[in-house]
Amino acid sequence: MTNWSIGVDLGASTFKCGLISPEYKIVARKQAPTLAIEGPTQAADRIAAQVRELMAELPAGAVVNQLGVCSPGPIDHTMGMIIDPPNLTGWRNVPFAALLSERLGIPVQLEHDAKAAALGEFHFGAGRGTDSMVLIIVGTGIGAAMIVNGELYRGEKDASGEIGHITVDLDGTICTCGSRGCIETYACGPAIMSAYTYSTRKPVESAEDVVRAANEGDDIARRVLERAGHALGAGIATTAMIMDITTFVLFGSVVKAGELLLQPAREAVPWYSHKSVSARVRVLVGELGNDAGILGAAWGAGGQRMESG
Repeated sequence: MTNWSIGVDLGASTFKCGLISPEYKIVARKQAPTLAIEGPTQAADRIAAQVRELMAELPAGAVVNQLGVCSPGPIDHTMGMIIDPPNLTGWRNVPFAALLSERLGIPVQLEHDAKAAALGEFHFGAGRGTDSMVLIIVGTGIGAAMIVNGELYRGEKDASGEIGHITVDLDGTICTCGSRGCIETYACGPAIMSAYTYSTRKPVESAEDVVRAANEGDDIARRVLERAGHALGAGIATTAMIMDITTFVLFGSVVKAGELLLQPAREAVPWYSHKSVSARVRVLVGELGNDAGILGAAWGAGGQRMESG
């Protein structure tokens, strides 16, 4: 009998499921709307239905003994509880792992989506072969997950990884967190849009519009992305100095800017860290895309122990 696994990446708008072989290949996928506004019970019903369809595709002699699901935070991974995510309106203290387990009859492990993506990239993507790694997600906000000596670093209250709220300008713009001059006020998607619109009086619908303008030769767009990359590089340097971790994997929608963002980030690292540290820092781009959360959630649920029997 062969043990397979399933990973689920729960998002505010859609959820994605993957059937994972013992060789850690996603061999079948399902995706459907989360419809979070209808509540967690209905979402659990929809996820369970998709998972059953995946299980129907198992080869002869294969079984699924565990399921991993990752979700926006905050969560309590030990209790399998989704606490109160801003993008899952009305979901408060939801025992989501238990809801899925009751419907499927198998153990379910809940993980934070950033930490799951970090596990995926660490074991199967850009971070494979390293001992420690930081995954930084740059999108609507900026967050991170750290893996130290092969294990997730959670902190005392499972709240580690708020790299986006490292202050890089004491007199900077007020951040949504209440502080000033956070990296997030420079480098997240809305900050990039706001900076470009302020300088040009041209409204944009997404950070991708700014990237497009930069690629078309717009000097203001290039400077906005350069400043964003510089702030991100300062955060990478600070984290490298504190944690002595030198592999950083960038992930998320804003990272699609490519070298417009990455080059100034890499150039900023030696400005804000010791040469002995900055010389070892690698700033990489995630390789797995949407698969990172699926694979990482399954790994965290015990899929790393999958073996033939």
